[in-house]
Amino acid sequence: MGKSHNPRGALAGVRVLDFTRFLQGPYATRLFADMGADVLKVERPGGDWDRRLRPAKDGFTGFFHGLNRGKRSVAIDITTPEGRDLVLDLAREADVVIENFRPGVLDRLGLGYDALKAVNPRIVYAGASGYGPGGPRSDEPMYDMVAQAVSGVSDFMRSPEGVPRLATRAMADSAGAMFLAMAVITALYVRERTGQGQRVDASLVGSCLGMHTAEVTIALYENRVYRPHGRVTSTSGAFRCRDDRWLVIGATDQKLWRNLTQALGRPDLLADERFAYGKIREANRAILEPILEEVFRTADRDEWVERMRAADVPVAPVQTFLEVADDPDVLANGYVVEQDDPEWGKVRTVGHPFHMSLTPGTVGPSTPALGESTRAELRRLGRTDQEAEDLRARGVVEFHEVEVPR
Repeated sequence: MGKSHNPRGALAGVRVLDFTRFLQGPYATRLFADMGADVLKVERPGGDWDRRLRPAKDGFTGFFHGLNRGKRSVAIDITTPEGRDLVLDLAREADVVIENFRPGVLDRLGLGYDALKAVNPRIVYAGASGYGPGGPRSDEPMYDMVAQAVSGVSDFMRSPEGVPRLATRAMADSAGAMFLAMAVITALYVRERTGQGQRVDASLVGSCLGMHTAEVTIALYENRVYRPHGRVTSTSGAFRCRDDRWLVIGATDQKLWRNLTQALGRPDLLADERFAYGKIREANRAILEPILEEVFRTADRDEWVERMRAADVPVAPVQTFLEVADDPDVLANGYVVEQDDPEWGKVRTVGHPFHMSLTPGTVGPSTPALGESTRAELRRLGRTDQEAEDLRARGVVEFHEVEVPR
């Protein structure tokens, strides 16, 4: 396989075969690419449909771009015997294989864990699944919103009117990607100690539950679900200001309640017995919340943000994705970065979500052109140029016209 774009990255030298599509799997493998792994994206001839998902007017597909940077691409029809043999050859030198097909699909193609383990006993084989590897519905199709419903998250997030809602778009997919990456890293660590590879799985349903461990535990112990229904508490959540912009505060304890009344210029609220401490404030939130809402409507958002910060009350303006891209703290930490793309020019995108002092992550080169590394990989596997042309003529592989150096 090829060289890492980040030779100093924490995962430099790790080779990943990426059979994933849509969001959960591609995000996990993109994290590996950011940390220096050589991620080879295996697509079908014609390309994964993600490449054409939600295009802008000029054709730019932010969905695919954001999830596949720093990878390389080979186009192979894995349903053919020749394509299967190419994948087995690639797997012999891989450290990790990640896929998110329905359970059993790759097994039927002769490319499941047992087949890859036979050619590479050290392989870490990772499945990004819906329900998980077991259970009566493990082979059913699964999407993010379905996982949120199954796991109880949509019920937990019901509106005050009782309508089930999603926690956020792609919450299950994003959480599933992070748990999947964690499982693979753990398996690689085990392999370093024991020399043995293994199969790992991270599911959308399991990830939703994992992200809500505390709330699920509370519900199971008390046999009831405590739903947020808007604000977390009467003094923690979103408030609309005079200029119709919003802020969020988090006055969660007695000290912060004292600071909040100071920032609001309402010492009478601190002295009011109905709001003396947390439990009684919550018992009287139907009285307290309208009072706070009325006070916040007396000044503009930015003025309140300054006053809250001066009083040491946790606060933030409610920002759009467009606004957060100019937030000085976001920029200082590299959470939003500018990327040079040969086709689209300067592209702003999300940077690396965590930091490492010795082996930092990087934002890799632009997303791979379909099949840009197919010819190079065939040569590396010992196929002649004539054999490669024959495979292309029969639709087993696809080449990009110009090979892109990585």
